[in-house]
Amino acid sequence: MGISLRAIGLAMLLLPVALFTAVVVTAIVRVAETALEERLQGEIELIARAVAPLISRHIDQGDVFLVRQSLQGVFDIGRVYGAAVYDHEGNLVARAGRADAEVQAEADAPSAAEGGSYRQVGQRDVYTFFTPLSGQGGRINGLLQVNRERAEIDAALSRLRTGSWVAWGATLLALALLLFFVYRRLIEWPLHRLLGGMDEVTAGSRSTRIVLRQPREFAGLAKSFNTMIEAVDRAEAEREASRERELALLGRLQETEKIAAIGRVAAGIAHELGAPLSVIAGRAARVRRREPGPDTHYDLEQIDQETWRLKAIVEQLLEYCRGTEREHRPLDMRVVVTSAVRVVSEEEGGEATCTWRVPEGGMWVSGDRVRLEIAVTNLLRNAMRHAEGHVRVSLQAEASHVRLRVADDGAGVAAKDAERLFEPFFTRQVSGRGTGLGLAIVASVALEHSGDAAYAGLDPELGGAVFELRLPVIAARADSQPSRESRDD
Repeated sequence: MGISLRAIGLAMLLLPVALFTAVVVTAIVRVAETALEERLQGEIELIARAVAPLISRHIDQGDVFLVRQSLQGVFDIGRVYGAAVYDHEGNLVARAGRADAEVQAEADAPSAAEGGSYRQVGQRDVYTFFTPLSGQGGRINGLLQVNRERAEIDAALSRLRTGSWVAWGATLLALALLLFFVYRRLIEWPLHRLLGGMDEVTAGSRSTRIVLRQPREFAGLAKSFNTMIEAVDRAEAEREASRERELALLGRLQETEKIAAIGRVAAGIAHELGAPLSVIAGRAARVRRREPGPDTHYDLEQIDQETWRLKAIVEQLLEYCRGTEREHRPLDMRVVVTSAVRVVSEEEGGEATCTWRVPEGGMWVSGDRVRLEIAVTNLLRNAMRHAEGHVRVSLQAEASHVRLRVADDGAGVAAKDAERLFEPFFTRQVSGRGTGLGLAIVASVALEHSGDAAYAGLDPELGGAVFELRLPVIAARADSQPSRESRDD
């Protein structure tokens, strides 16, 4: 599963902003820490400078009690950890809170300098500020020490850092929420509209149109999508119109081929009818020339046989040429094949046996039952006439077609005859036995029903020829239940 555009967009926007602002916040915090630290230190310095003149007067007056009171007042301010006053030799005069007992190292009276630094008083780190005490005439008469606990300064700096980073995090969160809202409104919602429209089109809808006005880029994409669907509609309409034109042309082509076939049939009629008519004419002339005798009965039988043959040729010729104008209806091919097997088995008698096992489930096609039975009957008659003793019939359901297979155990079909099997008046039987129209009628019926008929080679079990008739399947209906019949005698 891929990463979403939302995650990529937020990452690509927030990460650089977060890194950049983190650097900026770090620099600002450092500057602010320095300023805050200087301000906290400056408060101690201001306090020290404010009380230094008062304490200097008390020292000049030698009033230690007032010096102590002044220091106590400094300590009571609350920001001072400790304060102390030293004389000009660095000895402690008075102290309030935490302060050094002596400052010999920091100040001797004449050279004491004002300034502050971090140091340790007792067990605590403090910020200490020293300021000289000047008496009358500008003479330095002592030193004032004011301390502020370093932990207080560190705590203030820590609060500054924490507050700064919390503000940074809150700002990033607010920015992320803003970006999420903008993404949902300007990107995700239009994309959902587009994807929804595509899903509807995929499901088969051609009336779907997407209306987007903002943002401009997605509005253009929606317009292009609608234009594409309209183009698809036009293409489908043109394709349907083209298909209808092709069907019309195909119909006309079939009519043309039918006319051409009729021409070939006419030539075949002249050939096929010529021989029996000659026999009839000759036999009739002989009957007329002589008195009734032993040969008269034979001549009359020959006239009757040739007349029957002429009748069969004419009937099958009509079946081949006329086609069907009846409406096609749903048919279960099991019923059609069962009926044809019964008819042919009764006609052919004991010449060959026909095996037909009715398959399970309906096998529905759309067609004219009479024409389909004629086609199946002709396939069976062809197989029975060329079989040595056995014909097998099977019906199979495929994804889009129903396939009828008729196999025999005869000698098969010669390679030179395979391509002409379905031509009118082509026959593999000896002269006088077949009309040559049976398989031509099968091909014509298959074409009428949008199917096809074909020679499928040799059967691997029976060894004889296999002929197939394929017809388009239609939706299943309530199954007809033809009786199961198997002719094995």
